[in-house]
Amino acid sequence: MKIILCNKYFFLNGGTEKYLHALMEHLDAEGHEPVPFSVAYAGSWPSVYSRFFLPPPGPADQVYYRDICLTPARLVRHVDRSVYSIEARVRLARLLQATGGADIAYLLNIYNYMSPSVIHSFRKRGIPVVMRLGDYNLQCPSYVFLREGRPCKLCMQGAYWNGLRYRCVKGSLPASALRVLSMYVHKITRLYAQVDAFVVPCDFMRRQLVQGGFPEARIHVIRSPAVSETGAGCGQNRRHILYFGRISPEKGIDTLIEAWQGLGEAPELILAGRSYDNEQKRLQKLISPANRERARFAGFQNQRELGRLIDEALLSVVPSRWYDNAPLSIHESFMHATPVAAARIGGIPEQVQDGITGMLFEPENVEGLRAVLQAMLSDRGRLERMGNAARDYVGRECGLDLHAKRLLELFERVREHGC
Repeated sequence: MKIILCNKYFFLNGGTEKYLHALMEHLDAEGHEPVPFSVAYAGSWPSVYSRFFLPPPGPADQVYYRDICLTPARLVRHVDRSVYSIEARVRLARLLQATGGADIAYLLNIYNYMSPSVIHSFRKRGIPVVMRLGDYNLQCPSYVFLREGRPCKLCMQGAYWNGLRYRCVKGSLPASALRVLSMYVHKITRLYAQVDAFVVPCDFMRRQLVQGGFPEARIHVIRSPAVSETGAGCGQNRRHILYFGRISPEKGIDTLIEAWQGLGEAPELILAGRSYDNEQKRLQKLISPANRERARFAGFQNQRELGRLIDEALLSVVPSRWYDNAPLSIHESFMHATPVAAARIGGIPEQVQDGITGMLFEPENVEGLRAVLQAMLSDRGRLERMGNAARDYVGRECGLDLHAKRLLELFERVREHGC
């Protein structure tokens, strides 16, 4: 099967790209033909198809919006990619001509730097479209159902103007206006009605889409796979508490820092990931002088170094305050036999079995998280049993082989029946 995989980044930026890379390797090994379509940033993985990639909105080495020095031309291109990009359609048409078309299109993160206009290009050529949703982009201007640090669903059923009213995109009126405009354009043109099937990682996210008016029959739950290598398992080298992922406000890392500081002589706290919106600077101010030597921001880690950090962690923490759908960091921790303390919100309770593979606490509840940390750290034997149960779980239920099998079955159904 020839599969076009669309994602705006073709380098290791986060969990989506880790998944993309692992899936493409797996599909290729199984005799399929994965074809990437992306944006030509500096540092992208090599590909014979890279000549068809879109030029980035700014310079090739300026990946994130905050880094782009906006000129009038770059601003126009950014608006084009956010709302409806003709350039993306032209580039994709060239790729499809060169490859002789495709059997199916699989869309991942295509927003703002690529554009969902590519859906029309695929449909024009009779190529079925399957879209994987990792956040609430189709229902929320800020993607995360969060307003002023609290869960919010005002826009869920199409009232996107609330995103402009509350300046939900980075607190900026222009950025919020552009995002709300793009959502209304996509709604009026019924762009997402042309997607044959949506893939979501959890039942919670499926329910949100159904409540928002998306056809239930087109929404398919396929759990996210664990894509890291199996770790060394519990051992004597485990010595710290770990958070890894985006360093951003919706992740609730401030709750973790406050809970950890109240533990007294607690293990070292390591926070690994790329910081967004100056969140790391804000969080550093929350750490008392007495604890600064025991808390470390490790920055973005390559796969090898991140694997080492997970291997050496007593436990990892997922303290999300948003409706986190199914963090890949949980399954990745489990692959390393590292149990997880996680917020009871969104799709997380579908991943963590309370008391078996980790422990759950109420989101933003500092005392609740502190109690969970104390309970887990007080019994190293139980901690080890949780880690082993976690690794058994992902090995049985969340392998890449099983995920790809279910995904390919969906692709075949879509090709044959359109749903």
